[in-house]
Amino acid sequence: MDTTQKTNEPDHVQASTSSAIILEYQRPAYEKLLTIANACFCIQRSTLPIRPRTNTLIIGPSGSGKTFLARAVAEHIGAPFLTVTVGEWILLGCTHRGAETTWPVIVQFFLKYRKNGGVVLFLDEIDKLCGHTSWETFLRTEIFKLLDLNIPEGLCDSDGNAINKDNVKEARDVLANRTFIIAGGAFQDIWETRSKTSIGFSSQSSPSLTVSLADLTGTIPSELGNRFRADIVTLPQLSRRDYRRMVEDTSAQVPVYLRETFLRLAHNRIESAMRCQQGCRFLEEVMLDTIIAERENIKNWKKPHDPPAQLGEPTQSTPDGPGC
Repeated sequence: MDTTQKTNEPDHVQASTSSAIILEYQRPAYEKLLTIANACFCIQRSTLPIRPRTNTLIIGPSGSGKTFLARAVAEHIGAPFLTVTVGEWILLGCTHRGAETTWPVIVQFFLKYRKNGGVVLFLDEIDKLCGHTSWETFLRTEIFKLLDLNIPEGLCDSDGNAINKDNVKEARDVLANRTFIIAGGAFQDIWETRSKTSIGFSSQSSPSLTVSLADLTGTIPSELGNRFRADIVTLPQLSRRDYRRMVEDTSAQVPVYLRETFLRLAHNRIESAMRCQQGCRFLEEVMLDTIIAERENIKNWKKPHDPPAQLGEPTQSTPDGPGC
């Protein structure tokens, strides 16, 4: 898999077989997304009398793994993956201040992978479209165009040059017929209200709470909700048991010479992670803290002002642990 990116290129990768660790609490959501993704690309949509509604909304608390699962699905089916963040969307006609403008990035992605069987586009922070400011109103107009599987005319690239109409047409064909759009949002208020009495600091696994478009009435504009499937994919807020299982599942992939420290630090921080609702992100912090704690035992670790050598393997002299 070639994931090399040049400066200012969009966040997309040519995916292959997934090596992602799907945690137990994520698996129902992952399998549902995978089922929809497989259905998206098993038939040529343009040959059907009715276009299948494939836009799918995944919601869950911050840190529960929405982006991770969307990327894992793309990797599993071998589809190129692009993340577009609503909070960073640059409206047409606005100065891009040195960043890549949003629509040209999307068009570039579709053109780059136009010969692929399908692509996955993840639209993150969709809950930022629920406000009533002028920016959010204009932003909804552009996001609706994307969700309606269309691309505006008269686009320019980031240098201000007009994008060829034939290229826009070709990109529009990829969007309409070979793209699976997944949108993610925390919708934190809904989760806090619905899970307050059943999750909290419970030692039990998080219940499989379901959320429908009807539950989002009054939270998101109806014209936004109606652009998604009514069957919303949900991720639960993590319980103490979920955190423990997450640590155990992940530790199996941690190098042997780091595993004991990783487990000790992770279990010591579960209560804190629950209070702060860190979700999967707490594992990233624990991984760094593990490396810091074991830095003297990592192969060829140098002085603080020198960059360390590759950290992935123990020394030859100690097969089950790094040299001292």
